[in-house]
Amino acid sequence: MKHPDKAAVTVNPTNRCNLRCRYCMAASAQEQASPIEIPIRFARKGIEDALKGYPTGLTPTVLRFFSPGEPTQAMDVVRECVEYARHLSPSLQTELQTNGLFPSREDGEWIADHFDVVWFSLDGWPEVNDAHRPDSNGVGRTREIESTMAMVASKTVVGVRATVVEETLNHQEVLVDYYYEQGIRRLAFNPEIGQIKRKDDGTTEVTRLNIMDFAHGFARAYKRAEELGVDLLSSLTFNFDEPTAVACRSCVPFPQLNPDGSVSSCDMALYSDTKGELQPFIYGAWDEARGLIDYSAEKIEYLGKRCLENLPKCRGCDIGVYCAGGCAGRVAYQTGDLYGVIPEYCDATKYLGKMIPLGTRRVQITHP
Repeated sequence: MKHPDKAAVTVNPTNRCNLRCRYCMAASAQEQASPIEIPIRFARKGIEDALKGYPTGLTPTVLRFFSPGEPTQAMDVVRECVEYARHLSPSLQTELQTNGLFPSREDGEWIADHFDVVWFSLDGWPEVNDAHRPDSNGVGRTREIESTMAMVASKTVVGVRATVVEETLNHQEVLVDYYYEQGIRRLAFNPEIGQIKRKDDGTTEVTRLNIMDFAHGFARAYKRAEELGVDLLSSLTFNFDEPTAVACRSCVPFPQLNPDGSVSSCDMALYSDTKGELQPFIYGAWDEARGLIDYSAEKIEYLGKRCLENLPKCRGCDIGVYCAGGCAGRVAYQTGDLYGVIPEYCDATKYLGKMIPLGTRRVQITHP
């Protein structure tokens, strides 16, 4: 399953979080001190618009919860959005990205009963995860997350989205073994990236790790996952299953409803005042007085044109149809050009294209 086929309307409920991840790309300490929560009227209107195919003409099949914080820190929003969306479209699939520290056991059981797929953010065994993802008191809570994950997995589909950090960069196959022992059969590994600073137009490197080292470690991990019958993806490989002209859903674009009332199409563009290089992904704004969302047809068109035929540096690539330019947000953030490329990422993706079978159409649940 290629990534743009994941037809999702995403709700980003809040930037409030109960963890203080050392590498958090989304919410600074200052933002954590003054958390915001999505206006429920905006969330409902955005879901309603999307399910009517407005304004892109495309209808989502998935209601997804992501966030610059932890979605379950706004459980009232999550519950209301799920109930409202299922009222409008009973067959709509639901998906949650979470750190696994739910407000209560009751909330965890509700999640297990109402979500079709739950992705846990867990970076490895306790010595690694606790060091990089402590709670607001500086305490590591990996064992608690493992227990919650097992409970949810007993009722619904569970995957793990791991950030590969320096300690695990050359031991990704060991990560696969750890998650396998936890009963997880769907994995997504991505390299640690730098913080996306709001109101900051300075240049930055996206990835804090050597991306070719990540690719080498990922190739070994993929081989191990194949031996164990585990699905393993990354943002470099999420289109390896079948040919595509579009890299990801951000270029379709499918909407993400942000807590500040903006509409984005990318997980990296989470606020209306996001970094300048990511502004092309912000294509809508909530008008509270009118009860409507104003969408930019110009930006929607611009995003939709980010496809293989309009990427001259990618059209002649041997694996162009299994990449289509790669992660649009990462490219825009680092190069300042939505239609650009990051050479080191190209090299890493080409390497993985030689190490991993292409065109197998095997994985049915795509990258979170």
